[in-house]
Amino acid sequence: MALFASLLVNAVVAATPATPLPWYRFGDYPMKAFEEQWKGAATFELLVDPQGRPTDCSIIQSTGYATLDRETCFIAMHRARFSPARGPDGSLVYGSYRSMVKWHRPDQDSLQVEPGPDLEITVSALPPGTKKPAAVKVAYFVDARGQASSCTVLPESKAQPPSLADAACKQVLAKGAPSPGNRPIVRTAAILFTAD
Repeated sequence: MALFASLLVNAVVAATPATPLPWYRFGDYPMKAFEEQWKGAATFELLVDPQGRPTDCSIIQSTGYATLDRETCFIAMHRARFSPARGPDGSLVYGSYRSMVKWHRPDQDSLQVEPGPDLEITVSALPPGTKKPAAVKVAYFVDARGQASSCTVLPESKAQPPSLADAACKQVLAKGAPSPGNRPIVRTAAILFTAD
């Protein structure tokens, strides 16, 4: 029981959308982009403050069109609200949230989707009980110096074998991450495992 309590004390909570998804509607597709038939996918990251409001938006992967990239961030900054992130001590901290918008004609699929994995790891064999896809999503804490710690498996990945979760956390913590503005932040990562 003490081990379980210890894990709860060190668990982190990722910033999660409080505003229903998707935030993007087909009416958001800029008229100039529609006329020119521009399309593309923008992967973006929001910096979420301890009150659950986005304070900054960065384009991680561009659509190739500045108009579509600007619209991606404008909508996210104005429509998205979050349940704030919590650090390992339970205090409210900054968080990050990543997503992808596929800008295209209104008669095609949904606009907002999950971005691809952050890390891809090849292992000799997947453990028994691995659910397909063999992916694990985690949240982890990065202190003001950029030191990563307190990796927590997100609820959608709890069904994966513990050995995959451990391997995902080990990789993420070894990699580390920058801390924007030298402030503590909870980041998330998706790790995809493949067997060789």
